Amino acid sequence: MNESQTIAVQSEFDVFTARMQVRKLARAMGFDITNQARVALATSSLARALRLGEIYRGKVVIDCLEGNERPGMRVVCRALDSANFEIGARAFTDVKWLVDDLTIEELPSSDLQVTLIKWVT
Repeated sequence: MNESQTIAVQSEFDVFTARMQVRKLARAMGFDITNQARVALATSSLARALRLGEIYRGKVVIDCLEGNERPGMRVVCRALDSANFEIGARAFTDVKWLVDDLTIEELPSSDLQVTLIKWVT
């Protein structure tokens, strides 16, 4: 299973769509129902923290991680043209405990990118 999907986020409905697609892929990969909910909630919470579809346009990229001892999934949320975005650490605290890894990057393109990783347990 080598699926990758990109969802352009321009409205709150797009955030909802991303959340549903994350949950669908998590289910297909064998995540239990609790971890399906965690990764889906982390995705929508992160999109809201980045104010995607509200102030910033963005995108969510969802893909599988394979080749390790166990499979996992990666969700990348990117706020486009967010040069003046102020990162509040508190905004990401609630998301971090839902996933196994969270990485925040300010890209040279003035985009802010946050990557979530969740492993199947």
